[in-house]
Amino acid sequence: MAKKSSRRRTPASTPASSGASTPSSVSSGPIPPFTKAPSILNPFLDPLSPEEVYLVHIDTSATELKWQTFTVPTVVNVVVAAVIALRVYWGFSTYPALVAILVGMESSLSVDVASTPWTELAQITLRRVGTILIDYYLVTLFLSWPIHFLLGPVRWRRAIGFRDREIIVRRSQRSWSKKLERNKWIRDNDAMRDKIVAAVTPERIGKTGYLLVDEDWNLDYSAMVRAHALVDLTRKGEGVQLDEFRTAVLVHTDSDGWLIWRVADENTPAGRQKSAQRDQILAFRERLTAMGKEDLFFRWVELVQWESSQPGGFTPERQRSAMVQAKQMFDEENVDFSQFWDDELVGMAGAEETAT
Repeated sequence: MAKKSSRRRTPASTPASSGASTPSSVSSGPIPPFTKAPSILNPFLDPLSPEEVYLVHIDTSATELKWQTFTVPTVVNVVVAAVIALRVYWGFSTYPALVAILVGMESSLSVDVASTPWTELAQITLRRVGTILIDYYLVTLFLSWPIHFLLGPVRWRRAIGFRDREIIVRRSQRSWSKKLERNKWIRDNDAMRDKIVAAVTPERIGKTGYLLVDEDWNLDYSAMVRAHALVDLTRKGEGVQLDEFRTAVLVHTDSDGWLIWRVADENTPAGRQKSAQRDQILAFRERLTAMGKEDLFFRWVELVQWESSQPGGFTPERQRSAMVQAKQMFDEENVDFSQFWDDELVGMAGAEETAT
C-alpha cells in the first residue's frame, strides 16, 4: 500500500518527500515508535546483523549476583571440559588399537574369536560400542559448551570484568527471526511486536543479563564487549555515553537503515505524552485502514514530514498549510478530514512530533 502512495500525488513541493522511509515505503518514514538510530551509535551498529532484532539495556543488578550467575556455568563447563579431556586421554590408548583391528592388524585389543566364548564376545562388543557411543555424544553434544563459553562469557568477562552498570545486548534467535518478513513486520506483525515488548518490560530486564537467555533471545557477547569499549573511550573525550544504551529495540530496514525504539523513554513524562500522541496516530491509521484507505494515511504522513522538514521547522504557518493540503487530500478520497481530526487527533504539533 505504501509503495502505491509514492507514485500518487504528494505535496506540491515534495520531489522526494523528507528523505525518510518506512519499512514498506521509500517515502513515509519510520513507523512509530521507531526512529532513525543516532549516528553516534554507528560504530556499535555497523557490525550487527541486519537480519536480526536486537535489544539493549543497562544491567544494574548487584555485582555479587553477576558473579554468582557467572560462577555456576563456569563450574559446569570446567567439569564438562575435564570429562572430555579425560576421555581424549584414554582414547589415545583405545582408538588406535581399534583402528588397527579394523584394518586387519594385531593390537592390544585383539580377541581370538575362535577360542573366546560367544557370551564374552558379546560383552566385549557391547562394551566397545558403548564406549564409542559415549565418546560420540560427548563430542557432538558437549564439546561445544566449553568452546562457546570461552568465546562468549569468558571473553566478555575478561574484557569488562564485573561492573555496577553493564550493557546487555540480546539478539533474536534465528528460529523465529528468520520468519520475519523483512521491512514489513514492524508494521504488520502484531505477534512479533508483542514478543519484543514482553522482553523489555521492567520486570524482565530486572534480571541480571546472563539469566535473560531463552528460546527467543541470546546474548551477543561481541556486541557487549564493543559497547563497553565505546563507553570506555569517553574517558578520553571520545566514544559513546553509557546512557545511549538505555533500554531500546534495534531493527534494520533497507530504506532507513538502523531504527531504534527508546523503550526507556516511554516511562518519562515526555515519553508518556509522546506515547499518547502515537496512540492517536495509530488509531487514526487503523480507522483509515478499516475503510480501505491506509494509502491515505501514508500520504498524510508524507505531507507532515515534508512540511516539518523545511527550514524553520513546523511553524504555525506550515501547520495551517499542512491542514489545508490534508483536507484537500482527504476530500479527493471522499473522507471527512475534519471529522477524523476531531475524533482521533488533538493538534498538528503533537501529530507532527509522532509522525516524523
